[in-house]
Amino acid sequence: MVIDKHARDTLTAVELDVGDELRLTLSDGQTRSIVVQGTGAGISHTTLGRPKTEQAGAVTNYTFQCALEIDGVRVVLGREVATQASFYEPREVMGLSLWLDAVDDIFDFLTEDHGECRPRKKARLAVQEFGRRICPVLLHPWCPLPEGGLRVENCYNGEDVWLGAYFGAAAHGGLDINHPAGTPLWTPIAFDDHGFFNHVERGDNNNRWRGVHRWPDGSKWILQVHHVIRLRVPEHQPLPAGALLADGAGVWIGSHEHSHFVFRVVEPGDADDQAILLDPWILFRQMYRDRCLTTAR
Repeated sequence: MVIDKHARDTLTAVELDVGDELRLTLSDGQTRSIVVQGTGAGISHTTLGRPKTEQAGAVTNYTFQCALEIDGVRVVLGREVATQASFYEPREVMGLSLWLDAVDDIFDFLTEDHGECRPRKKARLAVQEFGRRICPVLLHPWCPLPEGGLRVENCYNGEDVWLGAYFGAAAHGGLDINHPAGTPLWTPIAFDDHGFFNHVERGDNNNRWRGVHRWPDGSKWILQVHHVIRLRVPEHQPLPAGALLADGAGVWIGSHEHSHFVFRVVEPGDADDQAILLDPWILFRQMYRDRCLTTAR
């Protein structure tokens, strides 16, 4: 399959099978051909007693890879989860910034029992033209940004980064950040609409919030945060960036008070049910960079 896209003001999310080709036209008219040649994954360390069986306190760390051919040049991308290396930098090559988000191979040894996160195809990537931001506006912090950056040990039990192995066995469908109940949550971008899609008062097992932003380039971002105590603004109205949104980290939080963050991208022309999940770290990385741009020395 050949997928044709143009580089735009927001990053491009794509899922590809082996042999699929992404043709990305850059702002200067050049086109990059990106073909998936193969993927793989393997466990680097585990204390799990039985494969794919959650065990309190169990730890599983793993690696995964994706081999690409970019304009005829072989490029291998690799990731490590769930260590501090989970908070990774994009690979910059041939005028592109590439984030290797996931490969399906990790589900040879993990389940998808802790939130939606499995790619629909063999590999999930985010791509942006080198030198461009992930979006055309500065991102406001979604929550108070931990000093010195995110630390894996502060992601629930130390495993609940994006795709981290919850209790050693279940790929985590979000990014957890431990902070006290009542921690303020702000809007990182403006939202066209927002509100709870789950709430304990309606019989759900958590308070889960979702906000939608439509970009001028035709893409849509859907951001979610779970374990919300209360909203500080009425639902279903537009919100500016930087607004006080909610008090977080206090509903069905388990063994650690924390907020659970989710990031979805709807590509131009796609329906919401075709949204592509990406690591929320991509957003938080940009938030940290934007704090450096807007904070006096």
